Order: sequence, then structure tokens, then C-alpha cells
Amino acid sequence: MEWKWIRRKLRRYARKYRFQILAGVFAAAILIAVLLWAGPDAPAGGDYDAFLDALAMRESSDDYTKVNRYGYMGRYQMGISALEDAGFRIENGGWSSLAHSYGIYDREDFLNSPAGQDAAVKAYHTRVCAYIRHYGLEKYIGSTYCGVEVTRSGLLAACHLVGIGGVMDGLRSGEAVVDGNNTPASEYMALFAGYDISEVWNAS
Repeated sequence: MEWKWIRRKLRRYARKYRFQILAGVFAAAILIAVLLWAGPDAPAGGDYDAFLDALAMRESSDDYTKVNRYGYMGRYQMGISALEDAGFRIENGGWSSLAHSYGIYDREDFLNSPAGQDAAVKAYHTRVCAYIRHYGLEKYIGSTYCGVEVTRSGLLAACHLVGIGGVMDGLRSGEAVVDGNNTPASEYMALFAGYDISEVWNAS
């Protein structure tokens, strides 16, 4: 008797809310179709700008003026060698004409130039992507390093953390590599996997 009552209630509910139920089923079908169309290789994290935003939060809590104890500067905590790769510093320790085009002549100028920092990190990442291909690190994409799947964006983030040399040593040996704060490269590979970094990957 109780089961029959429940069935009657369910039928009345279905009749009363049939349009809402149909709309929900339709929305779920669209979502499933989109996921199937995108495929397993579709980027899950967003585009390169989203990658930079996430990286900035991790590196400096999104603070363009931050300088850490090792002298790494700005929103993306860039060091001298990274700025040289970006074309913003020159070998004698001065700032380049490219940096001057952003009004940067010293460290304070750099820390107070969001546009300059954004341009510098994109130039640096473009160079890093070229290094990744030059040293044959692409072949590790899809493999596992320290329990983490290697992806394009994960590789880039790991190189940002420990440098191309550190990542290369880690991938070739299979051993963990860390930065000055003891943060493992594999942690950045995991945190920053799934972003579409075509903007810098294809520019190199």
C-alpha cells in the first residue's frame, strides 16, 4: 500500500514538473555531448592568460612589487637569468633597450611596471618553450615524472620554478628536483597541468 502511494506521488510530481525535468535532461545531454566533442586532450585549466594568473598567485600572491629573499622580483618572481632570456637584461648587468621601451631602467622601475613584467614573462616563456624543444623534452609529454603526468603547461611551469636545466636533469634521471624553497618541480607540473599555452609554445 505504501509503495503504491509513493508511485502515485511520483507520477503526479512528474506530470507537474515535466517541463523542468525535460529541460534538465536536455541540459545534461548537451553537457555530455560537449565533453565528448572536446575529447580527453582538451585543456582543462584555461588559456595562457589563465596560466599566468594562476602562476602569479602561486609565485607572489599576485603582487607586482614583491621581492623575495633570493632577489626574485615581481608578479612572476623573475630572476636575472630569466630576464636575460626575456631580453630585458644584458650581460653587463644593465637593462636592455627592450626594457627601456617599457620605462624600465632599474629594479624599482621593473617592480612598478605591470606591462613590462607581463611582457617579460611572455618573452621568457617563449624562450623556455624553444629550449624544451631544443633539448628534446617534448618526448616526455604523456609520461610520468615523480607520479605526475607530464604536460606542455606542466613542463613550462616546472621550468619557471627550477629552470630548464633542473627540469632536464629531473626528467632524465627520474629523481626529484626542487627550488630554493624546497618546492618540487613535480608539484608545479601537477598544479599547472591542462592549460593551453599555444600562445607561447607556437611563438618560439
